[in-house]
Amino acid sequence: MSLRKKTKTRGTVKRSKFLRSTLARALILSLLIVIGVSLVLFVIPKAYVAVRGEEITRQVLSQFETGADNTNQMAMGIYRWEQDNFLSPYSINLEDLTFFEQVLAGWGFYENKDGEIHLFRPGFGHYSVPPQWVLHSKLANCKEYAEVFVYLLNQAGFRARVVRAPGEDHTWAEYYVGGYKIIFDPSNSVNPVIVNPKGFGKKRHFSYVEAYDLNNPNLREDVSDEYIERGILVVKVVKDNRPVSSATVEVLSTYLIERYPERYKKPRPVISNKTHKDGLVQFKLGPNNYTLIAKKCSLLVCWKGETSGNVSVGATTHVLIELHIDYLNTGLRFASVLGVLGAVLVKFRKRYWDKPLSESGDSR
Repeated sequence: MSLRKKTKTRGTVKRSKFLRSTLARALILSLLIVIGVSLVLFVIPKAYVAVRGEEITRQVLSQFETGADNTNQMAMGIYRWEQDNFLSPYSINLEDLTFFEQVLAGWGFYENKDGEIHLFRPGFGHYSVPPQWVLHSKLANCKEYAEVFVYLLNQAGFRARVVRAPGEDHTWAEYYVGGYKIIFDPSNSVNPVIVNPKGFGKKRHFSYVEAYDLNNPNLREDVSDEYIERGILVVKVVKDNRPVSSATVEVLSTYLIERYPERYKKPRPVISNKTHKDGLVQFKLGPNNYTLIAKKCSLLVCWKGETSGNVSVGATTHVLIELHIDYLNTGLRFASVLGVLGAVLVKFRKRYWDKPLSESGDSR
């Protein structure tokens, strides 16, 4: 090969390496920017609550001072205020937005009824925000309507809590007048009072219904029997034909992806629980089709299995899930361990192995 060709080849290789290096750096920088912006967006609503949460709450509650001693009047006042002020981003047709507005919507920013652009939910619109932030942004879907409704009633001294059907993605509220419970859907602009809970649950094909207090959202009460008739789903998890204990079984509802495929692309989580020593776990669920996923990890190895099941009212359905190696999560665990070991070895070598000769006692 001539000297000119060798030089040309070397130049091509150098350019190729430079381009690959530049592209890799650009991708890493873009990823870091996305992660950084996402973290900032997570912090903004919480920071707002710390700085102006009490003030915005007082401003809104001051509009309901008349009749503040009457639970129903307060509830209806909050309901009317929400209906007048809140805008649901899901009511916006993205095709009607400009390119810039679509980019903002991708990050969870929308224009409210006042013409102000605010963050709806962080994490590209998938994570919750505190009620005080919703009072500020005035962007709400059923979850925000219900939590703000309950929050304001609680702040006014009235007992109320949030109710939701996680598998069918709907949230509403309940409050108490004396010894009576009023079931109320503040996102319903026509008839918010639910007088027939069983009819309400049957119409929406609820799988499971739970209620919680805003002050203790992790403590959830199963109130499904107030809204739906149920059947029993018994799941058995095995590996190599042997029962698996302490495997996590997650139940997911397929109703919404069947009913609204344009909006819902994946089954929605309903409830999860762990298997007993005999590999069994039982769920009481509404009549629906379900996807069932079982997972179990031990040290560095993870197993996973999936099946489907249909539940009918008053009947018991048995399903079997066979676990197989989950190569993705197992690989991630191995990679994490190897990364940590590699970092430790590098530090060890720098500190103890690669000492200067003078430190090792060699004076030559």
